[in-house]
Amino acid sequence: MDPPAGPPAAARPAESEGASPPASASSPARYKVLVVDDDEDSRTLVRQTLLLTPDFTSDVTLADSAKAGLAWLDQEKFDVVISDQIMPETNGIEFLMEVKQRFPETLRILITAHTGLETVLRAVNLAQVHAYIEKPLDPLEVNRILREAITRMQTRRQSHTVNVVSVQEALRLVHEVEDHLVVKPRDPGSLGLDLVFESPVDFNRFTFEILRSRTSLISDVHVFEGKFHVVVQVLPRLGPVADPSTPRS
Repeated sequence: MDPPAGPPAAARPAESEGASPPASASSPARYKVLVVDDDEDSRTLVRQTLLLTPDFTSDVTLADSAKAGLAWLDQEKFDVVISDQIMPETNGIEFLMEVKQRFPETLRILITAHTGLETVLRAVNLAQVHAYIEKPLDPLEVNRILREAITRMQTRRQSHTVNVVSVQEALRLVHEVEDHLVVKPRDPGSLGLDLVFESPVDFNRFTFEILRSRTSLISDVHVFEGKFHVVVQVLPRLGPVADPSTPRS
C-alpha cells in the first residue's frame, strides 16, 4: 500500500500518518482534522470513527506527539485539533495552549481519562478548549462531540459577532435588524448575530427574552474564551416597519 499523503518529506514529522483521499466534486464539505496521541490504538480508533461517520466528511491526519502535531500545523491548515492529555514531553493542555496562540481559529478538543474539575477548568481557562472527550473512547460520543464542534464553528463563521454591554442593547440590535431585513417571496431574509456577553446574568436574561419573543431563533449558545455567546438567527419582522422613535412593548 502506498504511504499516506502529508507534508513534503523534508518537513514530514516522524511517525506521523497522513490524511484520507480527497473528496469527489459531489461529496459534502470536508473538514481537516489533526489527531495527536502517543497511543497508536487510540489515535487509530479516533481516525476510523471520523472516517466512518455519516454526519460529515473528514480528512484525518495523525501525529504521535505534540512536536509532530505542531510540525503538521506549520505545513497545513486544520479545522479541528484533537489531542490526548497524557503524552510524554508535552501534555495535551500545554500543546493546545500553543495551538490556541499560533492557530486561534482552529477548534481545540482534549481527550482525557481524568475529567475532574481541576483538569477541565485548566483545559478551558488555559487552552480554551471547545470540548473534551472522555476515555475510554466511545465512537458515538466522539462523533457527537465533533459534530457539535463543527456546527458551532460553522455558526460562528457565518454570523456577525457583536460585543454587547447590556440586555437592552442586545434586544435593540435584534429589533433593528428585524425591521430592516427584506421579506422575499418564499425566501425570507435572515441574518446571524453572535452576541457576546461578559455577564452570565445578562446572557441568561437575554436568552430568556428571545425565547419569549418567538420572533427570532436561537441557533447556538456557548461559552468561548471566557465570554458568553448567544447566536441568534434574526428573521424579518412581518408587517409595517416600526417607527424607531416609538417605544416597544
